[in-house]
Amino acid sequence: MGVQIEGVTAGVRAGGARRVRAKGLYGLITHALGKEILVLGPSTAGKSKFTDYLRLGTLDEEGEREMTYHVRKSPAFTVGLGTDGDCVLKVRRAVDTPGQVGPLQHATLVGRRKPHAIVVVLDCGRSALMMTTWLHLFCDRLDTVLRKGFYARRKLSEIVVLLNKRDKIGTHQFEQLHYQVRGVLNQHLTVALGAQRVESIPILGCISVQTEYGTELVDHAIAHLGERLVR
Repeated sequence: MGVQIEGVTAGVRAGGARRVRAKGLYGLITHALGKEILVLGPSTAGKSKFTDYLRLGTLDEEGEREMTYHVRKSPAFTVGLGTDGDCVLKVRRAVDTPGQVGPLQHATLVGRRKPHAIVVVLDCGRSALMMTTWLHLFCDRLDTVLRKGFYARRKLSEIVVLLNKRDKIGTHQFEQLHYQVRGVLNQHLTVALGAQRVESIPILGCISVQTEYGTELVDHAIAHLGERLVR
């Protein structure tokens, strides 16, 4: 590929996360106590691949792609994190959204579904202007949704931004995109969430398909999400 990703060793398989489909009584408990995770972002950013890996722990090969035309809601499941899987993330449902409906509709969906967590997936392979324009529109509407919807704002405990397809750009480009994304978040969400909380929103590199870099980045993103939701 010719792209060096700082902190990631090619071929590393971070692993360590065990997925379990919650059935029967355990399924009812997981559904009652679990978190709803809403996965948002532009079309082709990799939302479905991230959602499938979160739930199933398997990655498709690069190039394998099936368009998502409708909202997909997973059954309840758990993700065991850490070396021994002793930190368990209970997921009531992971909701994958079609990107072609647009950023305004995605933000509106937050107010309608009132998730515990939002994962915003952006595509490093697209132009930075295209990605930040989508994010500007999404965050501007999300600000309105959260300020008007007290319960949605109160229930939302975590926002994570994933810069997916990290292997498609170099370190300098990634740092520039990271900086621009942070600026958009600060510009639009500070009123609704407060400056300290917005500054704490993680912006993480991610690769949600099979590559020479293994699963280290996507595993790190899921571990981070789990830590924030389990505590």
